[in-house]
Amino acid sequence: MCKRFVSALFCLCLLLGLLPMTVLGAEPAGRESAAFCNSDREQPGDGLCWYVDGMKGNLLMLARPEDPEPAGELFDGDFVIRQLSDYPVDQLLLWQGRLLVSVGSELQTLDPESGKLLETRRFPEPVECFSVSEAGVYVLTGGSLLLCAGAGERTLARGVSSFWLEEAAQLCYMREPGLVCCLDLNSGACSLRPDNASDLENQAPDAERQGLSLSALRQKFPHGKYWNHMPNRGTGMSYNNQNGWTNQACYKHNNYCGTYLQTCNGYAPGGKELSYQCWGFADKLGYDASGRDPQNLSQAYGWKKLWTSSSLSGLKAGDIVRFNKYGSSKYAHSIYVTAVSGNTVTYADCNYDGTCVIRWGQTIAKSTLKSWFVFLLSAPSAVGTAPTPAPTPAYSLTVRAKLDGGDAASCAGWGSFDVWIGGKAARTGVGSFSGSYSTGTAYEIRNVTPRPGVMFTQGALQLSGSLKADTKLTLEFDHYYLNSQEQQIKTKLTDLPLPEQWSYRPICWALENNVASGVSLTSFAPNETCTRAQVLTFLWMASGSPEPEDRSLSFTDVPRSAYYYKPVLWALEKDLTAGSDETHFSPNDSCTRGQIVTFLWRLAGMPAPKALEQAEEGEEPCPFADVQPAAYYYQPVLWALERGITAGTGADSFSPNQNCTRAEALTFLYRDFNS
Repeated sequence: MCKRFVSALFCLCLLLGLLPMTVLGAEPAGRESAAFCNSDREQPGDGLCWYVDGMKGNLLMLARPEDPEPAGELFDGDFVIRQLSDYPVDQLLLWQGRLLVSVGSELQTLDPESGKLLETRRFPEPVECFSVSEAGVYVLTGGSLLLCAGAGERTLARGVSSFWLEEAAQLCYMREPGLVCCLDLNSGACSLRPDNASDLENQAPDAERQGLSLSALRQKFPHGKYWNHMPNRGTGMSYNNQNGWTNQACYKHNNYCGTYLQTCNGYAPGGKELSYQCWGFADKLGYDASGRDPQNLSQAYGWKKLWTSSSLSGLKAGDIVRFNKYGSSKYAHSIYVTAVSGNTVTYADCNYDGTCVIRWGQTIAKSTLKSWFVFLLSAPSAVGTAPTPAPTPAYSLTVRAKLDGGDAASCAGWGSFDVWIGGKAARTGVGSFSGSYSTGTAYEIRNVTPRPGVMFTQGALQLSGSLKADTKLTLEFDHYYLNSQEQQIKTKLTDLPLPEQWSYRPICWALENNVASGVSLTSFAPNETCTRAQVLTFLWMASGSPEPEDRSLSFTDVPRSAYYYKPVLWALEKDLTAGSDETHFSPNDSCTRGQIVTFLWRLAGMPAPKALEQAEEGEEPCPFADVQPAAYYYQPVLWALERGITAGTGADSFSPNQNCTRAEALTFLYRDFNS
């Protein structure tokens, strides 16, 4: 039903002049911000449909039939279009009877009928995309992949460029080019797989390679799947998984194909992309079947490019035909011929509908191809025959990485490198490599590129040579953070934020000055809620770890052996806190934003905010609606705002009762102690 409604709505919008727009569940129509990362493909919505109107500044709109019939066809009548938002919306999903929309760094829950704001969840960075499952809402923001369930949220991975729900119980995401991490949502197990589904480039040279049969090609590129797998932006083989397929179309297909922002696939023999989408897919099939590059028209390769329609008289299986789809030069299309019988041509293609969907067993009349003809790539005569098998390899090359002494083949990731064999790129942008070659084959490991926060430490490693025996190379890496002199300080902490994230510098400052340490040898836990004990310990350490004068303590929940024993004594002497009652400090309770700025304000001597002194009678100097004059944190918030310690969580909100994460707490300290 929803498909019929979307079609009817499309026609209506043509009449109303509303295009371009993006309908929920449809492909984006020429605007980047409306890309639906893994949105549900159909949203019946009980006869309603929501969309983002690009002609009205990306406002959220609701379309519904004016007089729906109680039975039978629901969409025969006129439509009523109603605006639900007065601000631009990026992505939207209908989930559990409510609308979820991303607006900048906010994820909002709206009433689907009225557009009334029901709930807002804010993030430090803009929401890049989100998706939903029974477990909750998955959000990609600032390179971090989060699972939001109820009021809480959990970080699943960092350094993520894109993600998708590949199956009902499997979440996949890209950390770096060529490597996909798959998380089983039931067991929590995480596995790695290369983004390249095949290993053609690791076989013998083109002229000696066994061609793939038609059945092998059909198995490699299944009908109904998508030749779309470039989640990272950019072109070149390090981003181009031309040997694989996905279950869903790439969401920026029509916007960026053939540009440096490309997210759809292309054909890239030898490391350079020569053709995209339908043309690229046809070339790829021709390459795999013949073992020879269709773009290489040298006599040795055997491919010929013919520009006259009369060449169709010799059309055969394995050829590639480009023609003007629908008879229009605007819609040129390429196909890979699998059989020719009289006037009937059977073929395989992709992207016939703008989504790179793979199709086999399609037919077209040869006379139609002749009338719409552009050119014919005639395959070498060797296609369909078995070339001489390559000689049996004698030796193997294996390259693996170790991170902090452990095997790097895990979800943590570390970076990538390129492998060149015999002067040709065999694999680029990979995290591990294994291949077999003849004796004496020259190999090189190039472009070792650690991800931010990781450094390559194997300086004496031989990165080139010839295979004289089975060769195994180990690339060694370590984690690091930058000190104030931009020097790399080695650390075992594996979950530090990336350098471009807002909390990176404050946490580096805290580690450098011994203000904070990890919660374990390998985990800093920046997104865990900060406790009262941790905050006072941070303050005590940042103040130079002074010895308390009085060693007596009435709190029964602060043992002498606790790491926070001295910090609590010191905080009592400084009148930073009086505890939760006369006998308890409650060290493990969460620390709120209001509490931490109050601690800082008291440590500074409780100075009077200038805004209070300069305010005229009856004027309210505080810009935050959720910070009232009667609150204990009123003056601390004004003072923190003046010192640049905080800017609030929104234009008119500070969220004083929101729990602080360890990263947020250290950011407050960093700004205070360095202002």
